[in-house]
Amino acid sequence: MDEFVAALRSRGLLEPGAAKRVEDLETRAHLPLAREIHAFLYLGAALILAGVGAAVKDRLDALGPAVILAVVGGTASACFAYAFRTGRAFAPERVEQPSAAFDYVLYLGCGLVGIFFSFLEWKWKLLGPSWDTYLFGSGLLFAALAYRFDNRLVLGAGLLNLAGWLGLRAARFEVFHAPSKPALVVYGAALVALAFATRRGEIKRHFADTYLTLGAHLGLMTLLTGATDFIRLEFWILMAACAALGAWSMAARRFDTFAAAVGYAYVSTLICALHAIGWRDFDATLWIVLLSSAAVLAVLLWARARFREAVS
Repeated sequence: MDEFVAALRSRGLLEPGAAKRVEDLETRAHLPLAREIHAFLYLGAALILAGVGAAVKDRLDALGPAVILAVVGGTASACFAYAFRTGRAFAPERVEQPSAAFDYVLYLGCGLVGIFFSFLEWKWKLLGPSWDTYLFGSGLLFAALAYRFDNRLVLGAGLLNLAGWLGLRAARFEVFHAPSKPALVVYGAALVALAFATRRGEIKRHFADTYLTLGAHLGLMTLLTGATDFIRLEFWILMAACAALGAWSMAARRFDTFAAAVGYAYVSTLICALHAIGWRDFDATLWIVLLSSAAVLAVLLWARARFREAVS
């Protein structure tokens, strides 16, 4: 649908306002409480997972490991059974699931799988030093379920699990001073490349935004942890990456990625500047932070207004 609407707009057969209304109808943004309902469902799933984790920790002696595994595993199985029973068939394009709660039931099942294997490994140490294999396996499982049920939330969880596995694996090598950083930066760049490949492909093109968002934030955030001085290589790599992402965002009219590029560049530059002049003068530090924050906010407001004008 996205490509069809874009083709109509490029030929002048569909006005921008009408294209925006079609997009709102497709994503259900026209519903007055759509975002509130999704936020409520996500919060509910997160609270359930937090409650289950707390119960496993506090009630271990009273319930016993067998009961805990049976309850957690049974609940996860019920969530997956519901998904396979009520979910729509797989299709390469976007698939609208039967209800708003469907995505969050599937997400809850994936979260319970994580709790199940975490408890299993904590209790019996089945994999020992290779316990991070659970992250790798669950990441692949979540990615497969995301494509099967067209769920970007589960895809994000799977990609984060794979990032955790990669960081832990890379940390075992002593080639670099901080060995996990290069691996995570490369992983973030790979996700960005996968976003562009997905957008041009035939399967789940709308997943491109998830790959792009996670890849950009993961790569830039990893670089930011080391970009604490103007003389460090991480700072200049981060500046180059932010400049490239910002230039692409301007051309593509993507405010979210433009704001990310500006934000990471600003935070890194501010940290380096304060590190260079020292933190002893509180008044000077306060004015630098206030004035620079106001300038960045003005740039973001200008960009948001310009992007909206370009779309309309």
